[in-house]
Amino acid sequence: MAETEITCAAGTIIGAVRDGARVFDSVEYLAAGGAFDDPVPLAQGVLIDATVPHPNALSIRTPRHASPGADCPVVVWLSDPVGVSDDNTVHVRVPHRGGFEGFLPFAADAIGHFRGVADAAEALHWIQRNIEAFGGDPTNVTLVGAGEDAAVALWLCRRDHYTGEFRRVWAADPVFPRRSYEKRKWAVRALLSAPLTSDKLNELAEDRPGRVARSYRRYAKFFGPMGPQPYDAAELADLAVVHVERDVNAREIARFSR
Repeated sequence: MAETEITCAAGTIIGAVRDGARVFDSVEYLAAGGAFDDPVPLAQGVLIDATVPHPNALSIRTPRHASPGADCPVVVWLSDPVGVSDDNTVHVRVPHRGGFEGFLPFAADAIGHFRGVADAAEALHWIQRNIEAFGGDPTNVTLVGAGEDAAVALWLCRRDHYTGEFRRVWAADPVFPRRSYEKRKWAVRALLSAPLTSDKLNELAEDRPGRVARSYRRYAKFFGPMGPQPYDAAELADLAVVHVERDVNAREIARFSR
């Protein structure tokens, strides 16, 4: 398998040529931090070995022929990509925190702020600064999500969050919390058996990560998933948003993104 590399503002990124495309499986974009801390961008100008997949890094697939200035449409996936092929489109898979780590609010948080959404927002900032080097057009970005990830995509469309870093959104079956967090706070405190502060929960996540994960699974079983809330379509910015009630299809999205 041949290696390939791209130099951009983030640094020099090493990937592989696979199945007729240039693939960068694990592009780090956030500095290391606590599980319940807000995201911090990784320093720029570093060497990144992106040949080994990692769940907390960007995954980028670009047509083999694409070079700076090719201006290929960019599709940013908050959900797992489905049916992606060499279609003259740059595809970026964006990880973000879910569960308590991503969506448990703290008293000091700004209204509408969620760490899981902030992770995705930082990835969109990274894409704006760097995707042109991969042959992508930073002015033609489509954001895609399904289920809980669609809720994150729509939250990024809110006027208080939208910064023009994507042009359109494909939201498949968005899932928002059924009731407000304030009505469920007692359950979270009981499940975690800890003060609901970032310092204490970072300590718990480091010492007993399995306990945090199990507690969230129990919460979601009885109360449904955590996510950004409350959702109000009237708060969305003026941009193209498609709601669909079916599986995400890469070919349809590729046509939509042009």
